[in-house]
Amino acid sequence: MLSTKQIFFFFLLFLIISCDNTANEYKRIRGNALGTTYSVIIETEEKESLIREKIDSIFEVINSSMSTYIDNSVISKVNISDKPVIVDQHFIKVFNKSKEIWSLSNGYFDPTVGSYVNLYGLGPDAKTELIDKSKIDSVKKIVGFEKVILSNDNKIIKNDKNIFIDFNAIAKGYSIDLINNLFEKINSNNFLIEVGGELITKGNAENKRGWMVAIQNPIEINSYYTEIILTNKSLATSGNYRKYRIDPNTGERYAHIIDPLSGQSLFNNILSASVIADNCIDSDAWATALMLMNPGIALEMINKIDGIEMLLLTSKDDQIFPIKSKGWDSNTK
Repeated sequence: MLSTKQIFFFFLLFLIISCDNTANEYKRIRGNALGTTYSVIIETEEKESLIREKIDSIFEVINSSMSTYIDNSVISKVNISDKPVIVDQHFIKVFNKSKEIWSLSNGYFDPTVGSYVNLYGLGPDAKTELIDKSKIDSVKKIVGFEKVILSNDNKIIKNDKNIFIDFNAIAKGYSIDLINNLFEKINSNNFLIEVGGELITKGNAENKRGWMVAIQNPIEINSYYTEIILTNKSLATSGNYRKYRIDPNTGERYAHIIDPLSGQSLFNNILSASVIADNCIDSDAWATALMLMNPGIALEMINKIDGIEMLLLTSKDDQIFPIKSKGWDSNTK
């Protein structure tokens, strides 16, 4: 399962095709947030400085709630406490969506995988010493989202104090949805929001057409595999070909994608998983879960879920073989 998704967004780049120069209407705002970069293109009369301020305030809220890299964030308090912890509304929304996708994906999406992430030295307490795989069985006892519940009085209750929750595979998508809601409130009808490669679009680009985006080629990193037109949809891509850790003693390579069911650092024939949905929180989480699944089972599952489409890029003999859900093509034109 995808762990610290601060830098997982390189899987995707976007291309904007413009036929005129209306920079005074389509404003471009770039910055750093959530351990990565963000880029916004929006048609609005609002001042750029005001939009940037509002965007940054959203990222601050997300960090204070869900960043495992901030000691006094809500999630950090949950992770270190042996007692129930009251959580905020943003935490609750992400928690409930995580439970939903955890159930639908048969456990392949699981925020408690954070304990495995830390074991492999890929979390906030990343270490350089030898990875002790003999600890997998003991860690397995504190992994499983069924071991964490949200009470009626908005408290997170863990059945073991050592359970470690990590929302990095979903919080970025949620932040994009919050920015999307912000832009809708200021009555903007045309924009693209991208945070570390995950994105959502609305309306048209500057050429008055749908937004054209590109999915990166996972074998030839400096090129893209395909271009698609994305209109009023979100897109997220996860992959297993860049972020990994090499054991300094054995030289063994460990992917950042950790299977929450087995605890194994996974390298399989799925190079990347791209997901289209109405909301980026769904795209973000499903892109993670699908990386871990058997491609045939993943295809069957997604074809049964309304509003979710996927493109898996699988490999054999250094060749890419795409697997598309039944509605992928109709959502990319």
